[in-house]
Amino acid sequence: MSGFNRWGWSLAAVASLLAAGVLTLGPRALGMDEWQALLVREDEGLSESTVDTSPNSALGTLPLISRITRQAREIRIEHADSHTQSQGQGQDQHLRQPAWLSLSHDAQGHWKITSLADWPARQDKVTALLGALAEAQLRERKPSTDKTLAALGLNDSAPILTVASASGEIRLQLGDKPSAAPVAHSAGAAKALPGRYVRWLSSEDAPVLELSRDIGLPDWRGGMATSQVIDLATLRPLAVSRMEISMAAQAAIGMAAMTRGLAPDSAVADHLVAALSPLKQNDLRLRSDSDDWQAAVTLRLHWPQLQDHDQQQLTLAIEAGSKPWARLTLVGSGWPVPLAKRLRAVEIQVNGALREQLIALVAVVEPPAPLSEVAIAAALGVVTAIPSASTSSSVADAIMMNDESGALKGAVKREE
Repeated sequence: MSGFNRWGWSLAAVASLLAAGVLTLGPRALGMDEWQALLVREDEGLSESTVDTSPNSALGTLPLISRITRQAREIRIEHADSHTQSQGQGQDQHLRQPAWLSLSHDAQGHWKITSLADWPARQDKVTALLGALAEAQLRERKPSTDKTLAALGLNDSAPILTVASASGEIRLQLGDKPSAAPVAHSAGAAKALPGRYVRWLSSEDAPVLELSRDIGLPDWRGGMATSQVIDLATLRPLAVSRMEISMAAQAAIGMAAMTRGLAPDSAVADHLVAALSPLKQNDLRLRSDSDDWQAAVTLRLHWPQLQDHDQQQLTLAIEAGSKPWARLTLVGSGWPVPLAKRLRAVEIQVNGALREQLIALVAVVEPPAPLSEVAIAAALGVVTAIPSASTSSSVADAIMMNDESGALKGAVKREE
C-alpha cells in the first residue's frame, strides 16, 4: 500500500507542475490547439489590457492555421450578414452567405477566380495573402464580448475569409489593425501596428485573436484579378475590315440614335485599336440578367471571315455613368475559347474617357480631302470661262477622272 501511495503522490506532483506551467504560459507560448485542449471554456474574466508589443514579448504559434494555409486549394471571401444569439448554445452563430469572391487552385498551379467565370487571379496577391496568414503568430487572445467585438471592428460588416485544403478548413472574420499603446506627452494618435484582429469562427467558442501579420483583402472584386482584359493587337494582327460606332438615343436632349462608320485604314481607327491593346479593367462583376441594362455607346469591329458563315466581330458596349461598366463580346472562331467564354459572363468597369472618346467620334464629320493648287486653278478657269459644249464636256471629264493636267489644258485652250 505504501508503494502505491508513493506513486500516487508522485503523479499528483507532476500534474500540479504541468497545470502551473500552463496557467503561467497561456496562449502566448502554446499553440491554439494545445491551449483549447487544456481549457474547456474561456475564462470570463480575461483581461482586456493593452498587449505587450515589446521585442521580448512571446508569440504563440498557430499550427493548424499555418498548415491549412500552406496547403490551400480554395479561398472564399464573404460578408457577415448578421449575428444572432443562439438560445440553445448561448454563442454567436454567423449566417453564411454566398461568397463575395471565391478562388480555386488548378492542376497547373494557378489561382483563378471561380466566382468571376474563372478569371485569372493575380498570383502575387494570392501568394501574399496566404503567406501572411501562414506566418501569422498569436500576440494575445481577447475576450469574445460584445464590447470587445465592437471595439476591434469585428461587426456585421467585417469580411470573412475562408481557406480550405485537403486536411481541413479555417474561417476567420477580419477586424481592425491593432494600435500601439499611446505614449505620454506624444502628439497625435497612436500609430497602427502590423497585424490584424481576427475572430476564429471555425474554432470552438470563436476566440478573438490579435495576430502579428496583417491579413489584407481587396476592397473590390477586380483587385484580386489580373488587370488586362484583352490585347487586340496581339490577338488579331489582321487589319480590321469594318468599324462602326453607335450611340443610343437621348430623349432628355431630343437626340435620336445614330451610327457612324469609320474607315478601317484611318488614323482614328488605328487609335481605337491601340486603345484596346491592351484594354484594362478597373473592376469586375458578373453580368446581370435584367433587361434594364443599356449601352450609351457601342463600338463594333469586324474582320474578314476565316471561313463561310464564320463572322469575326468584337463588340464593346459601354453604359453611362462616371465609372461606367462595359460588356465586351467576342464572336467567331478566331478568339481563344476561355477568353470569349469569361467575357460573355462578366461586366468590366472601364475609364469614362474611353466612352467619351467614342461619343465624340459619332458626331464628328471628317472634312473633304483638300484640292491641290493645280486643281483649284483649273476649277477657277472653268468657272470664269464660258466653254462650248464640247470643251465643257472634256473639262468635266478630266475633273471627274481627277486628271488635273487635262483639266488645265482644256481651260487654257478655251482662253485662247
